[in-house]
This record gives sequence, C-alpha cells and structure tokens, in this order.
Amino acid sequence: MTRRIVITPYDGVQLLDVVGPAEAFALAARLASDAYQVEIATLGGADITASSGLRLGAHSSLTHHRKAVDTLLVPGGVGTLAAMTDPGFIAAIAKLARRSRRVTSVCSGAYLLAEAGLLDGRRATTHWSECDRFAARYPSVTVEPDAIYVRDGDRWTSAGVTAGIDLALALI
Repeated sequence: MTRRIVITPYDGVQLLDVVGPAEAFALAARLASDAYQVEIATLGGADITASSGLRLGAHSSLTHHRKAVDTLLVPGGVGTLAAMTDPGFIAAIAKLARRSRRVTSVCSGAYLLAEAGLLDGRRATTHWSECDRFAARYPSVTVEPDAIYVRDGDRWTSAGVTAGIDLALALI
C-alpha cells in the first residue's frame, strides 16, 4: 500500500523543510516498492517562491484536495507569519488534517498547526529560537524546547530544518 505524504508549502517557505523530508520519503519509496508518494499541495495549486527565491511547483490544490492522506507535513520558514494570517490557508490545513492519519510540522510550521488549533492540549516543539515566543502565543500547547522532534498521539512536530529530516526518518 502506498502512503500519501502531502507537504503544504507557501511563499517564503524554507525549501529545506520541504525537500529534506521529501527526499527521505522518496528514498524509502525506492527501497520499499513505492511505499510512499510525496505530493506538494499549495493554496489554489499555484507555484510558490521559497525564501531562497527558488520556485516550487505544486501537484495539487490544498483547497481542492479530496483524497485521504497518510501524513500531512507543514513546513516552516520566513513566510510563516504571512501564512498564519491567511484564513484560507489555515482553514485548508485544518480541513486536510481531519482526513490525515498523521499531522506533522517542521520548524516554524508548528505555528501553522497551532493557529489551526491542531496542537491545543498537546506537546510540541519548534526551532529553539522560537520556543519562548511560541509558548507565549499558544499557552494551550506544552512546548518542549530541547527536543529534536515530539510525538503526541497523531501529531508530530520537529525543531529546525535538519530535525525535519530526523522527523521523516522517525515517521518512516
């Protein structure tokens, strides 16, 4: 059975938060007979521009996504603040999370999960430089600042960019 991994980038995303986990899942798929399929879903299905200036194409629209998802992965980056203020993006993440077996974030992507209410009453982590700010903004989330990644039931969050690869390996 092929497990669908849906990654949800946005303008200003940290590209390594996307491609690090994507490459880990792609390698696992090559070694285990297509066990994973990675899909990039953006708001409206449009290409996005990463914080590096590189463009990333989408496979599908986040708002029109109908299929069940094994793992929803929300990356971080300097564009997180703008994405947090986009009610359509936050609503689309929340909706897709309801059809996902696991909901995950890399780095500051935890802000997007928290903004969607997906981390309320749970333990989580984010980049070490954001932990205090994150805890102040989302008091219903228990922040673990020294963790590489945190699993709380079906919710997984990771610290910085390379921790996203560690998270993907743990998910695999």
